Amino acid sequence: MRSLLVLSFFGIFFLFTPVVSGAQWLESEVFVTDAWGGKVETGAKAFVERGETWLPVEMIKWYSDEQIRVDLAEKRAYVTIDTPRFQLETENLDSVLKQGIVLNFPLKIINGKPYLNMFNLDRVLGITAKPRNEERSVELIPESSLGYSAFQINKPRQKAAFTGKINIVWDHVGGESRNLGNERSIDGLDVLSPTWFTVVNEEGLVLNKADERYVADAHEKKYKVWALLSNGFDRELTKKILQNEKAQQNIIRQVALYVSLYNLDGINLDFENVYEEDKEKLTFFVQQLATVLREQNVTLSIDITLPSSSSFWSRCYDRRELGRIADFVMVMAYDEHSRLSPVSGSVASLGWVDKGLAATLVEVPKEKLIMGIPFYTREWEETVKEGSVKVQSRTLSMAQAEQKITDNHAKPVWLEDKGQFYAEYAKEDKRYRIWLEDGASIKLKAELVHKYGLAGVASWRKDFETEEIWDILKAALKPASAKIDHRAKKAKK
Repeated sequence: MRSLLVLSFFGIFFLFTPVVSGAQWLESEVFVTDAWGGKVETGAKAFVERGETWLPVEMIKWYSDEQIRVDLAEKRAYVTIDTPRFQLETENLDSVLKQGIVLNFPLKIINGKPYLNMFNLDRVLGITAKPRNEERSVELIPESSLGYSAFQINKPRQKAAFTGKINIVWDHVGGESRNLGNERSIDGLDVLSPTWFTVVNEEGLVLNKADERYVADAHEKKYKVWALLSNGFDRELTKKILQNEKAQQNIIRQVALYVSLYNLDGINLDFENVYEEDKEKLTFFVQQLATVLREQNVTLSIDITLPSSSSFWSRCYDRRELGRIADFVMVMAYDEHSRLSPVSGSVASLGWVDKGLAATLVEVPKEKLIMGIPFYTREWEETVKEGSVKVQSRTLSMAQAEQKITDNHAKPVWLEDKGQFYAEYAKEDKRYRIWLEDGASIKLKAELVHKYGLAGVASWRKDFETEEIWDILKAALKPASAKIDHRAKKAKK
């Protein structure tokens, strides 16, 4: 127990800290419970929002026995735990952490000072923060006041079982995660895959952007959460990691802890742009990761491209072995014409997707294969210079593409061979071309799931779709459920 004499210092230090504004934030006084059950006023301010309690990092550092380093530029706290005093789901998993671990968590900077979200971190940091909203206070209870006990962060979970074909959407997270509590439930959606984890250095540090409230809200809406783990598409860094077993084990330790801490249902591994000579090493890493995740009883999916001649983007995957190891393989059936393509064209024409799926199924079992579909398209700008056509493109959501066509009075025509509408228009001596992704094209792609007996679809990315897409996907992937809903609506009318 730290000396209570120091509390007077914290009282002065935090008393003059300006409060944060915002209707949803509840400013609260912080009290510390001492070893005798007494409560000591600190003068510090905590902020409570939607069940999350944010405490000043300086106060957490004082009462936690763990090493905490703050990077204000990154808005991130790094926690070094040499000897974990908590437990994961099983004894086998506990042994994974025996060498120690470095974790990191996003911070909020409130009036220039760093605050850390204590939601579920009591088991890691040895401090319990109990908000008492009716009293506008937070009770801070150091572990030494409670008496040491080995907390189990999470309990063994049951693996998910899905009805019908699986419907997944990737949720791109730039800064903070979306507030799912303010969004309506999407009927027929099974899994959200937020882009939360990225390997950022050759020691295997995993940058963490996870949000406990997001997971709780997702589970409330009956979604599973398969958080994405990326290599940042950095093949040089990936090579160093795949040559360093210590770095790989460091990644696996962090992932195991985050899975347990955030109550995740799965991990979606998105390692892209990898040297072809590292194919076997990548497969070995996936096998090591799968062994730990299987112990936690969570789902491992891995993203791959359609088979092609590209060394870095396609031949780097041992599809047959990855299909054996992972629970699901997500094949990204898009970017037929990538952002840097020298010629204009579709992102995912129907024939190209169909052919790519057939080639993938030669090596990946159909019951494990999930087809990735695009919620985006590209507007291609063509300029004729010195007799040749120069091409550049910009990515558009479905709504943006529709607006472009409307604003420029273009008339879409249906291309039977592409399974898409196509539109073009001219402006300032330039030609603009769009192969549309919309309800019609998505419906045809989704039907390939039944043609090949696939496990389902995964869509890139959330908020690029128009509203009717979810009804189209539900009707295609879960026709029995969609028919029941249709009858119910008809009866109601």
